Amino acid sequence: MSQFRFVLVVFYFTAVLIFAVYLRGANNRVFYKLSQYNARQRQLKQELGARQLLLESLINPAALTKRLEELQTTAEQ
Repeated sequence: MSQFRFVLVVFYFTAVLIFAVYLRGANNRVFYKLSQYNARQRQLKQELGARQLLLESLINPAALTKRLEELQTTAEQ
């Protein structure tokens, strides 16, 4: 009976260690994915900011007046 108990304890600790290694690997995979998503989110925010600036320059009355003046001068020539 003692030998059976010893084998059972060794099997239990082996299973726990294998599970711990699996959890560490899963943690690394999740951290890597999270880092990828954060990088993509920063990239999209920068792109959105650039597009917003472009849109504001198209809507801005001063920019529109300048463009209209440029169009009028080119049309007159």
